[in-house]
Amino acid sequence: MYSIILPIYNEIENMERLIPEIFETINIDKIEIIVVDDNSIDGSDKVILNLKKKYESLIYYKRPNQVRSLGKSVEDGIKISRYQYLILMDSDFSHGLEDLKEMINIHQKKQLDLICYSRFSNKKPHDFRLRYELSKYYNLILKPFLNLPTTDSLSGFFLVNKKKMKDLPNEKIFYGYGDYYFRLLHHINKKQINYEELSFKWKDRKYGKSKTKFINIFLRYTYEAIKLKLKL
Repeated sequence: MYSIILPIYNEIENMERLIPEIFETINIDKIEIIVVDDNSIDGSDKVILNLKKKYESLIYYKRPNQVRSLGKSVEDGIKISRYQYLILMDSDFSHGLEDLKEMINIHQKKQLDLICYSRFSNKKPHDFRLRYELSKYYNLILKPFLNLPTTDSLSGFFLVNKKKMKDLPNEKIFYGYGDYYFRLLHHINKKQINYEELSFKWKDRKYGKSKTKFINIFLRYTYEAIKLKLKL
């Protein structure tokens, strides 16, 4: 059984399509979907609460009125989850549903502790080449700098055994934005884990606007990586 965690902020158009498509793609008896809403103001809550009437395995959690944080949203989703295996994915269709299905199939065959999807293995996107190349080279630096197990420590598309997260310093991992992911990988890599890296093709979001400001993110992530390296 798998807990699929979808952190969202203002994803009304994606939610009304993505949730039904996940349940259509994956056997509904194998999963629960946990939507963690970082206080959306676009009516996402109404769409999800309406979908809950159809899907018993859909859980909706709206974070208290606090500072928005993807890392905190992920942590909240983990706390709510009922199952041993967690899947994190974006809510904007940038992570493919066939890739999600592949991940679960591979896990059921191999029972891995960690499955990481990478944008940089062999499937290149047709669009957004500059952003892709900048991300690729940034990750090439980040991997040896922090001793990370994957070539893509910023994709946020992964499956992890919740038992392997026991005793991790959550307060030093789950805050900020997508940087929570490389902090999680850094700490969990210190444990004995069996893992595999898969390749997926990076897609742009289907609906809505991206909240990512590339330069700001680059500076923030670099600061966080240095902090992690120096154990600050």
